[in-house]
Amino acid sequence: MIFLKNEKNILNVIKYGPILFVVLLSLLITQIFVEQKNDALQQEINNLKKEYIEQNKQRVKDEVNRIYNSVKKEKENSENKLKKQLKNRVYEAHKMATSIFNNESKQGHYHSKEHIFNTMKYVLDSIVYNEGRGYYFIFDDKGSLISQPLNNSIEGDNLLEFKDAKGYKFVKDIVKTIDNKTESYASYYWYKGEDKETTYKKFSFYKYFEPFNIAIGSGEYIEDFEKELQKKILEKIRKIKFGDTGYIFVYNTDGTSLSHLKKEYIGINRINLKDKKGNYLVKDILNFAKMNKSGFVSYSATVKPNEEIESKKKTSYVKLFDDWNWVIGSGFYLDKLNNEITQKENLLKDSNAKSIKQISLISLTITFFLILLSFYISRIISNRFEKYKRDIQNEIKNTIEKEKLLVQQSKMATMGEMIGSIAHQWKQPLSVISTSNSALRLNQELKYFSEEDILRTINSIDNSVQNLSTTIDDFRNFFNPNKKTEDFNIRESFEKVFKLINSQFKTSNVEIINNIKEINLNGLENELLQTLINILKNAKEALEEMPSENKRLLFIDTLEKENNLIIKIKDNANGIPTDILNKIFDSHFTTKDKSGGTGIGLYMSKQIIEGNMQGKIQVSNVKYNYHGNDYLGAEFIISIPLNQLG
Repeated sequence: MIFLKNEKNILNVIKYGPILFVVLLSLLITQIFVEQKNDALQQEINNLKKEYIEQNKQRVKDEVNRIYNSVKKEKENSENKLKKQLKNRVYEAHKMATSIFNNESKQGHYHSKEHIFNTMKYVLDSIVYNEGRGYYFIFDDKGSLISQPLNNSIEGDNLLEFKDAKGYKFVKDIVKTIDNKTESYASYYWYKGEDKETTYKKFSFYKYFEPFNIAIGSGEYIEDFEKELQKKILEKIRKIKFGDTGYIFVYNTDGTSLSHLKKEYIGINRINLKDKKGNYLVKDILNFAKMNKSGFVSYSATVKPNEEIESKKKTSYVKLFDDWNWVIGSGFYLDKLNNEITQKENLLKDSNAKSIKQISLISLTITFFLILLSFYISRIISNRFEKYKRDIQNEIKNTIEKEKLLVQQSKMATMGEMIGSIAHQWKQPLSVISTSNSALRLNQELKYFSEEDILRTINSIDNSVQNLSTTIDDFRNFFNPNKKTEDFNIRESFEKVFKLINSQFKTSNVEIINNIKEINLNGLENELLQTLINILKNAKEALEEMPSENKRLLFIDTLEKENNLIIKIKDNANGIPTDILNKIFDSHFTTKDKSGGTGIGLYMSKQIIEGNMQGKIQVSNVKYNYHGNDYLGAEFIISIPLNQLG
């Protein structure tokens, strides 16, 4: 009844399953199409966003790098510019001093050198440039400062041994320039105005003036020159505009705005500026630049060209100019992108809606025809189902019979050799029985033996009969079809195997070297015995093909590893040809057609180990050394779980 019920259910599945399948398939295809259209929409939006962001990132990065490189170049050339400026100024002063000296020394207008010098000094002292920072100084050949218009208190002081903040005696170099009647640059640390506490790095140029054996010079503080240079650079940066909303902003690292779209922000410290969510804007940008030197940063901007905004998402590229502690940056707004995405999304949604209506109509039409087709096909399938069911049952029955026959063939193939072993093992006990029987008959006739001799002869016959009986038991146990798992010891199992095959190995001069440990396991002992005999028999046959004068070696090792029994069996018969190494476990594969090989021994061995005992069997060719000699042979490795209960 259960079978009939199941059969009825199967027939219902065959009849109505295709219809349900078609309906579900139609719905699935429609859903997949809708999802694909939505995915395509999202992908297009993502591509649009990615393209917009990448293009604008590259644009602002290029602009910032251009400004950065320009500032860097101006900084690198600042010293040369300063030197050139100082040299031009000193040359102008030198030219004026020469002109004054020549005019005052003309015939008829001769004045004393002191008068001429004072006139010259007066003229040079009155010249101030660079917004009052620039002036001319004069040193004599003794190292005395004889003119310093901005600090008259040190005029006349001998500064030959004066050291700047770094210990440099720059006045000695001035005296050396006078002695050499040449000109030179110097870099040293000097005071500003009346401040005698703090020194600043200064560049100077001085030139020898021969009429008075003096040096006329002028200098400029690097800090002051660079500040002037920075003002000019920042003025240029403030005028830079690109695109619809692009501009360059510059902050120093303490948060003061140096250049910005909004002029009212310039000079204002905005370090504590926050957005509506309480996030720091300027501080976070500056900290990012200090840590990363350069890179992109996103935030909510509060300023946009030609607009008053509360907050707009903005991405900026910023770069730190270490020399001046400037952070230079520029960015772009994402609201334009969002508008483009919204428009694109609306267009694609309209397109999606039309496409979904079309696919739904097509899907319904196809579904109707497929339902009709499925009715027709299901009827055909239902009729054939009965036939296939009968065919399958017959095939299963035949397969089971073939499998049983294959197992029996494997055992029968082994039986032939086992009978030879039994016959060989029976020769000696049968000979003993025959001899003892003859002795008893002779004693009956001649009364030659004593009662003790007769008893000994009878015991000998009993022992031989027992030996014969044991051999028969071993043989019967091997062919016992018992497939129940049982506890056994692998060493005892090998002893059973040796009883059955030992005589054959002795006849073939095969030396067995074993390292078999006493390992207990639970499983199908009889099936394992058949596998071991198959492998050992194949090894013996391979060794028999070697020249008789060669050593024929067979190694057997057992060990326990990770709760598995490992059995290794290898020979020295030069291995298995590589072209058939992967085929030896195939059903009916044999290299012994001429000698009657069936090709089922190793196939059944693999079925037993991997199919019945949940283990694994594999073979490979190995090279090894034994007692100083190198050998090549096949090695079988069997791995079996120690416990197969359940």
